[in-house]
This record gives sequence, structure tokens and C-alpha cells, in this order.
Amino acid sequence: MQVTDTIADLLTRIRNAQAARHDTVEVPASNMKKAICQILVDEGYVKGFNVTEDGKQGMITITLKYANGKQPVIKGLKRVSKPGLRIYSNAQDLPKVMKGLGVAIISTSKGIMTDRAARKENVGGEVLAFIWERRGCESMSRIGRKPINIPAGVEVTVNGSEVTVKGPKGTLDQTFNPKMAIAVEGSEILVTRPDDEKESRSLHGLTRTLIHNMVVGVTEGFSKTLEVQGVGYRVQKQGKDLVMNLGFSHQVVVSENEDIKIDAPNPNTIVISGIDKQKVGQFAAEVREKRPPEPYKGKGIRYAGEFVRRKEGKAGKGSK
Repeated sequence: MQVTDTIADLLTRIRNAQAARHDTVEVPASNMKKAICQILVDEGYVKGFNVTEDGKQGMITITLKYANGKQPVIKGLKRVSKPGLRIYSNAQDLPKVMKGLGVAIISTSKGIMTDRAARKENVGGEVLAFIWERRGCESMSRIGRKPINIPAGVEVTVNGSEVTVKGPKGTLDQTFNPKMAIAVEGSEILVTRPDDEKESRSLHGLTRTLIHNMVVGVTEGFSKTLEVQGVGYRVQKQGKDLVMNLGFSHQVVVSENEDIKIDAPNPNTIVISGIDKQKVGQFAAEVREKRPPEPYKGKGIRYAGEFVRRKEGKAGKGSK
């Protein structure tokens, strides 16, 4: 029987093979299928694939991937654009699958790629399929597999589980879980895990993210902006102290330290900056806690862009 939709056939074969807990599945080869299989490997949905040439069309053998006691990593595969109804999207409107936990496979003028790659290249195309994973299986480990680029002027030293990153803005060092193998290869940092256990997968993505934050911190730094709202509420910088009038009978004062710098560009704005993302976030949270926004008039300190849910006061209720 002639297959009219070869991509749907590929997805169906993978779905059925997973349901039967097969280790591999074979599909007739084509250039588009090879490109899709390569995406599945790169995104961690399958272990790998190889192409067997037979002098005709050839066959692709896909090695499936399971986790947590033979649970398929792939939870869902959906054909989107079909021969009878083609679905196209521009770069700005490309779909996000499961809020970014899955991928959309896009056929573009630059080849077959994921929606993330298409956004980066600023190209649209035909939306071929959606693929998403079983929650908790691979999202963090996919992050962990990405190499971390070392910018010019940054020096990275790895001593066992301890990583030291030195850059233009300062030096950061942190000790990580000894299960994770961290290595510097050329101008990249690679993080690998010993196995596919749940804890290892979580640590893999976490370790990579923390090291990446260290590299960004010593080159660009991090900052948090706070807004002060309320009649008579204002802040000003006096030396290394931030003096805040927040409606109390006294002024509230917080001081800079060796890790944190405070700026007050205007009476209603506070900018917290530093090279350690965690310390910047913690310090900003402590400043906000001095006068959190109240729900009736919204007076207080809030993060820039923060939405404060407002309540209706008694006077408003009584007028109805």
C-alpha cells in the first residue's frame, strides 16, 4: 500500500513501537525523515538512528529511549501540517509546545529545525509536527547537555567538583555535586552525568545552569529593579546606604556590601546589581520585604513589572 503522508507514518511507527516497548523501529528512509530523526536525537527523545542503504530507498533504524522502568521518554507525537491542509507560520507566531517542554518541527528555507532554532534564525515555515516528553523525563537533562561558551577574557578552573570563574567583573567559585563531571574543552564547559536516574537528570540541568550563571555574572552581571509606589514614599542613596521613606515614623536604611551594589536613579526606583545571581535576587527580596505592596492602593515596594492583585475596600463594597 502506498503511503501518502510519510511523516505521519514515521510518527505512527514510533508511537506503536513505544507502546509495544520495542527497542528499535524501522522506517523507509528519506532526507526529511533523516532530518527529523536527527532532531529527535539532538533533543534527547531517542537514543540514536542509523541508515541502511539497500540500493533503493534505504531504511532508517531508530533506537528508542525509555526511562524510569521502561517508560517511554516521548509522551506525545502529533502531525500538524497534512497533505490536505498545510499549516504555515511566520517566525513571530511559531507555536510553543507544552510551554517550551516540547518541540515543534518546522520545515524552513534553511532546512528542517525546531521552533527554537527557527526563532533564533528568524525564519518561519511549515509546521510539520509537535513532540513532547513525559513530564520530568528529559527537560532538565536537555539543558544539561548544552555546552557553555567561555567568552574572551574569562578564565575557568575546574578542580574536581569545585569550579572557579574569573572575569572582568570579578571572581566566583562554587562546589557542585560530585556525581556531575565538569570539564573544560577548548572554549566550552561541558557537564556530563553518570546515569539516567531521576536525581542525576535533575542535577545535570541544575549544574549546567548554575555554571552558566557564573559565566554571565563575571562578564555582564545581574540586576533587579524595584519600584517604590505611594504618596510620600521615596528613596535616595547616601554614600553606601539606601535611605527609604516608606510611610513609617522612621526611615528604613539598607547598606551595600562587598557582593551587592545599590543605585537609586530616581526617588521611586531602586536597582540592585552584582555578579552573583542568587545573592542579587535574595537582597532584592529582602529590600522588597521592608514594605511589600499592599492590596488596596498598591503602596509599597514591588519588582519592576510585577502585577499586584488589588482588593476592593469596604467603601467600594458599600457603594454597590
